[in-house]
Amino acid sequence: MTYFWEDATMILLVNGIMSVAAFLLTWSIIPKFRQMFLKAGFFGLDLNKKGHEKIPESAGVIAGAVFLCVMFFFIPVPFHRHLSDNGNPFPHNVFVEFITALLSICCMLFLGFADDALDLRWRHKLMLPTLATLPLLMVYYTNFSSTVIIVPKPLRAFFGHDVDLRT
Repeated sequence: MTYFWEDATMILLVNGIMSVAAFLLTWSIIPKFRQMFLKAGFFGLDLNKKGHEKIPESAGVIAGAVFLCVMFFFIPVPFHRHLSDNGNPFPHNVFVEFITALLSICCMLFLGFADDALDLRWRHKLMLPTLATLPLLMVYYTNFSSTVIIVPKPLRAFFGHDVDLRT
């Protein structure tokens, strides 16, 4: 039990330090990309000001990229005891869930930028996030043998309360 609290405290401390570092990095990087986004045509007009100043858009990709980089560096932190101690079996299922969640976030980040760049239609915007969640569904299926999805309330009259994707 003592190991749990020591590990949890250390993991939270490292997470907090990395989060503050990611914030400061994002805060300093975004202004440096302003001209690049304007030059590439990723901008909108500030209609609330007289000069209609150009405001760069798609800066979320910068914050998302910094987040993913920080999470990649964070991967060994929760698993440090398993990596350093040969007596502890490595929790491969938890590791795969973690990596798959990062893959889904990466897919959504790419889709958000693609939406900004390609001006996707709404019907495509509905389908693409569904595709980005497929890696998570596959991992849940292999780890837990469960692919049950809770149906949103407006659609329950048609599909029921939940849908098992295996059937």
